[in-house]
Amino acid sequence: MNESGRGWGFLQLDSPFMRFLGVMADLMILNILTLLLCIPVITAGAAFTAMHFVLLKIVRGEESYIARTFFRAFKENFRQATILWVGMLAIYGLLFVDWRILRMQGDEFPGILLILLVAALIVVYLISLYVFPVLSRYSNTLGGTVKTAFSMTVFGMLTLRTLAQGLLMFVPVLFLMAGGYSVVPIFLAFCFTAPGFLRAKMYSGLFRKYEEKAV
Repeated sequence: MNESGRGWGFLQLDSPFMRFLGVMADLMILNILTLLLCIPVITAGAAFTAMHFVLLKIVRGEESYIARTFFRAFKENFRQATILWVGMLAIYGLLFVDWRILRMQGDEFPGILLILLVAALIVVYLISLYVFPVLSRYSNTLGGTVKTAFSMTVFGMLTLRTLAQGLLMFVPVLFLMAGGYSVVPIFLAFCFTAPGFLRAKMYSGLFRKYEEKAV
């Protein structure tokens, strides 16, 4: 190849640059699909489960058709994902009601109860980070899925993996708040899959350890 040809090597299909563009395109398509199927709200749990199923494949370099794989995972996990999603919304709703009660009581309510409420909220939030990824990867009962998610939460906190994932979920919102209307297109294209992709890189190794134990 001549010198001019070498200068355009980054445009070859197997170059790191082109692979990066391919991943970005996959994340954008996946984000749009997830966003659309979150609009009915009730289907959001299945949408997040399907999204994590595809994200883990992308992270591990496993070939798949984004849309086809997404809708297959969406259909296969719809029932369990919807039950878990509704259950999570109910728990968050209950915690919100408890918080409102504490606000109305003011100084008359013991501070320890507020601390316990905040602690419960943090634990539920961190467990919810793993529920849909676990459901997307393993066939299990609802109780087994929650139990595995809880186990991964505890193990992840020991290595700060879970806390990092929890913080990542707020990055798109902070990005939108900082950039305003000008960044809305970018937000709509990557709001779920950008942090989800980084999270998948974090929990992929943890999942492998569970998979090795199951063998």
